[in-house]
Amino acid sequence: MRLHRLRFLSLSCFLTLLFGCQSDDRIKLIHARISPAETPVEKCQGRIVLTFDQSLSLDVTQQINIDFPHPDFTAGEFELSSGPRDNEWTIKLISGFEDLLPRGEFPDGSRASLKLDIVQLQNDGGTTSFPPILLTMSPQEPAALTGARWVDTDGSSTVNKEDLLILEWDRYVSVEPGDSNIGVITPGPRDLVQLAVKGDRLGTADDPESWITSGPSLESQIILGDSPILTVDGNADPDRYQFEGSSSGIALSSTSIIPSRDLITTRGAGVSSPKVIDLTGDCAPWSEISIPAEIKALEDCTLTPILCNQFLVTGGRTLRRSGVSSVVNEAWIIDPLGDHQGPFFMNHPRKGHTATRIAGPDQLPDNMDDMVLIHGGWDGNKVRSDSELFRIGVNGPEFIPLENTTSTTPRFEHTSHVLNDGQSVLLVGGRLEGQLNGILELLKIDFDNETEANVPTLRTEQIGELGFPRHQHASLLFKDTENPLLFVYGGYGGSLGAPYVNFTAEHCRVLSAPEVFRIQKGTEIARPLLLNSDADLPGPRRGLVMKSWEHSEIPGHTALLASGTRKPPIPDPFAPLQTNSCRTGYLVELKDNGRGRIVLEWAPAGRTAVETFRPCTASLPGGRILIVGGTDSGGSPVNDATIFDPVTGNLERVCQSVDFGPRGVVITQRALPLWGGAVILGADTQNLSSRAVRFNASR
Repeated sequence: MRLHRLRFLSLSCFLTLLFGCQSDDRIKLIHARISPAETPVEKCQGRIVLTFDQSLSLDVTQQINIDFPHPDFTAGEFELSSGPRDNEWTIKLISGFEDLLPRGEFPDGSRASLKLDIVQLQNDGGTTSFPPILLTMSPQEPAALTGARWVDTDGSSTVNKEDLLILEWDRYVSVEPGDSNIGVITPGPRDLVQLAVKGDRLGTADDPESWITSGPSLESQIILGDSPILTVDGNADPDRYQFEGSSSGIALSSTSIIPSRDLITTRGAGVSSPKVIDLTGDCAPWSEISIPAEIKALEDCTLTPILCNQFLVTGGRTLRRSGVSSVVNEAWIIDPLGDHQGPFFMNHPRKGHTATRIAGPDQLPDNMDDMVLIHGGWDGNKVRSDSELFRIGVNGPEFIPLENTTSTTPRFEHTSHVLNDGQSVLLVGGRLEGQLNGILELLKIDFDNETEANVPTLRTEQIGELGFPRHQHASLLFKDTENPLLFVYGGYGGSLGAPYVNFTAEHCRVLSAPEVFRIQKGTEIARPLLLNSDADLPGPRRGLVMKSWEHSEIPGHTALLASGTRKPPIPDPFAPLQTNSCRTGYLVELKDNGRGRIVLEWAPAGRTAVETFRPCTASLPGGRILIVGGTDSGGSPVNDATIFDPVTGNLERVCQSVDFGPRGVVITQRALPLWGGAVILGADTQNLSSRAVRFNASR
């Protein structure tokens, strides 16, 4: 086979070919099919396939004339080669055929034709003239979706309004070609894009996605609407896949039979997707932090910021494959730069305890002499009521047991808050061994009355009681006034027998039960305040998170409430059936009318992709709040991450799920701010070690 290339300036061209041993009068040209090129990969304007009724092969002993009787056609460049079958030739149209394409029709709509003459150059074979044959258009194939990518237009690392979704095609596609204005935002085709992951969406019914009009292009652009949720790079819970075999991404509902009128190819065909296309994006906000391999996989440990952007990890319960675990007294200092220290040892094993950073003897917070107060917890045998102090002394890090001059009630799985003086810690809720603790206690560190060993003394004051003793709750302390405001919401507990409630399904339930207390300066009495009738709008949930703005990014007593579950920890066959989904987040503002009443004003703040129990939170630059990890209702790890953006007022899914690397299955445990991002500590349930990652906030 030989390939010939000619450039001609008239309506005739001359090529050579060799017939087989058949006689000339038996050769017939039975079909001529023209197919315009629709992709730039072909590097040509189109192809014509000639079909004969017998085998033919190319040689240098023949001459042919090809005539295109089209009124606007003058000259062109092409290549001739053998076709895919023995009786086919292919004419590759390189240039000059614009008037013949793309439809191969006359201006009046009649079809164009092709005329072929064959001349024998040897043995006086004569000339074979074929009757003109009409050019038949190839079947109109729809443009196939070959790729989809998300574009983070605002650099937030979250999928949010006005981000772009780019659809990639295997041939040129126009968006609303009847519109003469290119680059105009238009509603576009509705319900064309089908998302493969349950809960994902391009916008809302009130503010849906929109399209950008374009001429023929291999890419189409969609502008995301309000509160979009997209799964990028295939990271999603398999239970959320809507299509068999899909990992994430999108598909199309359009076909070549019923094409979309808004998206058509250059030949008038529609668009389709032969399979689910994974959605990709330029998103890599996670980077692993190397930590000592000796740190075991821990549950209910603590993570506390200390000096120089380092973190103190204390206690926890080890996770083991055998199911037999132990509570540890180990502690480590984690340095993101790699200068780790440890292990150190607390005086007692603890899990479910609190580790609260307090001001040192100079009473100035965030200073070099700051310390960490460890309190309570479960030691594997009993609930503890004692405290110890972590400090970096002349001999290095150490844990000092504190002598309490008064009695303190035991508790674990409680919350703690530092008061305005920087050295008093408020304890809220928690469990005893068979009861829930409703006593509000204040731990006061006294550096003026140190012991002979230079150890401060501790004094406990009972300042009030919860109306609903609880655990797995959330609490906040607003310290921007002289008399701080304590806000408690959700959890698992009850009111019968308060301040101590039996920890049974008969006495406890999943709560909403908001409570607000004013901590009176001087007397340190927690005075309960009356609330409005709809103060419990988010409904019952436990394992929730609440986060306030510590540096006045949002004025007033405002906080974010998110996540949690309504599923009770202890099954009760007699309890009414409740909806388990707690995906909707809320902003709450506490307004004090000055007459002993607080008004809680709630506003929806978007939804998380899945319901999560006990996720982690961390503050990010610009008043943003990161919510990451946790477990689902079945106890399986959830690696989704969400950011609340105060600019949009919505929860926005992080473009990529938290990535602890290729090894193991990790349950996130704790998160804290770090250098414009956050550090997240997790427990690897397969390798039985702790892992840490950093979230890099791009803005």
